Amino acid sequence: MNDPVYQLLREQSWRRRLTKAEEARLRDYLATHPEAQQDWELETGLNQAFDRLPNVPVASNFTACVLQAVEQELAAQTRAKSTKGWHLRWTSWIPKAAVAMVTFSSCLFFYHQHQVNARHAMADSVVLLSETVSANPGLMEDFDAIRHLGGSKPRVDTEILALLQ
Repeated sequence: MNDPVYQLLREQSWRRRLTKAEEARLRDYLATHPEAQQDWELETGLNQAFDRLPNVPVASNFTACVLQAVEQELAAQTRAKSTKGWHLRWTSWIPKAAVAMVTFSSCLFFYHQHQVNARHAMADSVVLLSETVSANPGLMEDFDAIRHLGGSKPRVDTEILALLQ
């Protein structure tokens, strides 16, 4: 039934009565394809039912009503898309915000762990120093003199500066 000849004859029967040549082609087709006979009978009955229907006058504003309905449908689709777009824009930020929060939380956790480890290392070094000093008290005798050496300001030799200028 996908034969183009048969399809063309069907479409022509919708618009007008078939000519003698077209009827002959149809009889030949139905003779070679008996499975199409029932389909053609249904098609003929439907065409005759349409022919018996009275012609109804079309309203004068029919075109305007159709165009208005099309515009309303387009406006409804636009509203639906804009609402859906807002929802999609909002939901597209949720995974990004979640990733940002996980990254930020991880950074805070690792920074805190770094501080804890540094404090433990400092505490261990203080314990080691105190154990060393308590075992050998002579190590700390010159501690004040050494501490003052590193903290004193260097003196400027004005005589050398005068000579260089």
